[in-house]
Amino acid sequence: MSDANGRGPGRPSQGGGPPVGPPPGPLSGPPPTPPRRRTWLLALIGVLVLAVGVTGLLIGTGAFGDDDGGGDGGPAVTSPPAPPASTVRETPEATTAAPAPEGPLPFGRTHRYADGVEVTVSAPERFVPSDTSAGHRAGYTAVTVQVTVRNASRERLELGIVQVRGRDGDGREADRVFDTAQDLGFGHTGTLLPGRKAVAAYGFDVPPGTGSVLEVEVGVGFTGDSAFWGGGLP
Repeated sequence: MSDANGRGPGRPSQGGGPPVGPPPGPLSGPPPTPPRRRTWLLALIGVLVLAVGVTGLLIGTGAFGDDDGGGDGGPAVTSPPAPPASTVRETPEATTAAPAPEGPLPFGRTHRYADGVEVTVSAPERFVPSDTSAGHRAGYTAVTVQVTVRNASRERLELGIVQVRGRDGDGREADRVFDTAQDLGFGHTGTLLPGRKAVAAYGFDVPPGTGSVLEVEVGVGFTGDSAFWGGGLP
């Protein structure tokens, strides 16, 4: 039976459009996982994988046990390797030296410098310069002293750094006398090995009227480390 508009039972209305909204019943799968939950899930999986890998590495290196069976299960403690014998150096003993006295040392006394060099100045002796000498003047007293240098250090010593000067009784510098006939050259030259000594003669011209006194200064190096010897002339 149809109604007044000619629609029978179960027939859709001809004047209306398709029904609005999805038909009843499930037509698709479950809703997608929210992005935040997916990120946490991936992070958890990564942490588990990393933990498994670290555990395997520690087991492989023996961190959880003692290979000798005598430990308490803790990680093995090893001492650092000793350095090669060629790299071990002995520390040299400190070298001590007596400070230079305020006054001059007597001739014949030995003085030890801070660097291990030992110097001895002998008593002066008079001599007559030859005709080929240089530095001597008439009326002056020509004297010679022997300066002995001993290298008590562990290094080679360049004797060119040994400086010898003379002064008269009035404090004036005495001129050097050079006389090859008397073996009076330029003094100490060359190189001195450790433990060896060198002797050189030095000539000085002492002016008259100075109390017949000679003072000899010996400096080693260029640091002002000097010692003094003094006394009367023979």
